[in-house]
Amino acid sequence: MEPVLDHPEYSMHLSRIGVLVMVIAIAPLGAQAPGDSSEPMRVGPGVTAPRVIRKVEPEYSAEARANYIQGSVLLQIVVDEKGRATDISVISPLGFGLDEQAQAAVSKWEFVPGMRAGAPVKILATVEVNFRFLGIWFDQKIERQRTSFNVALRTLSQPNSTPAAVDSAVKSIIDLHRHKFVPAIYLAGLWLLNGEHGPKDEAAGLELIHKAAAKHYGPALYEIAIRRVYGRDLPADLDKGLQEMREAATLGSAHAQFHLGVRYEKGDGVPRELDRARRYYRLCAAQGVAVCQYRLGRLLYDAPERREREYLQAIALIQLAAEQNMAEAKILASNETSKLTTEQRSSVEALKRQIVRK
Repeated sequence: MEPVLDHPEYSMHLSRIGVLVMVIAIAPLGAQAPGDSSEPMRVGPGVTAPRVIRKVEPEYSAEARANYIQGSVLLQIVVDEKGRATDISVISPLGFGLDEQAQAAVSKWEFVPGMRAGAPVKILATVEVNFRFLGIWFDQKIERQRTSFNVALRTLSQPNSTPAAVDSAVKSIIDLHRHKFVPAIYLAGLWLLNGEHGPKDEAAGLELIHKAAAKHYGPALYEIAIRRVYGRDLPADLDKGLQEMREAATLGSAHAQFHLGVRYEKGDGVPRELDRARRYYRLCAAQGVAVCQYRLGRLLYDAPERREREYLQAIALIQLAAEQNMAEAKILASNETSKLTTEQRSSVEALKRQIVRK
């Protein structure tokens, strides 16, 4: 896995115009033996599923509509004894503001609650909210694969996942790899390289990563680039490695964006160009990477003759990094935030919402 942030989600963008329609489905999270009634239960013997009686359809966010984004948001919810959706969290995101739109809509749904022994109980379930444009082709197979991949990644990232759940998630990734889903090919390659979830086989792992890179998958191209830059597993070639790194950054690899930001900030193997460093940092800062937010914030904060807007952007970025418990950012954010006027604090909060893409 890349060293700076979690594995990026795989999404599909379609650039066509059409009429918006919504299709929504609900499903239980699998069987579970009845337990403490104060805890949410899963549908199984003696436990009935909740039933939707009132839906509020979500709306497209302006950003998603402008980019003609289609896809699905998978949510985990608890339907309480009064038939309300609570504890809503995103299992498989879509971004572009659609995750928030799906959550807001489902929070207003009404259900007949799930029942056990004639009494209403809390039920843990998943809800899939689909965003589509009428009359525009959409690859359902790819979307199902993307959702399955994200669900498996979420299971693998949770420290409380059971061995059985981890085993199922690994099998899901391997199955997606066999069906040539590019992010799964890349992840299976990393596992082979590192000896995770099976025997170590560096040659086979590198071959899979090359295959994913050949499909223009940014994280895989970054893995190739970083090995070429430092001569690990591949012959050292700084120029070719940096060219691959730039392509990986363009394809969305936050790790490539951060790597290039550092190089251009320091003039390491490339000319020192702070404007270019800021551009790369801004890309990964928008993906929520704390170290990118902090480095960009410091460049703006330390700039000679900075303007107020640059100062407020710097504080917004540093606050975002501080919110992810980055020690250096927490100290600077605390010192500077106390100096802000009420109007400046409001501007900083608005900037924070603009900086990070969701």
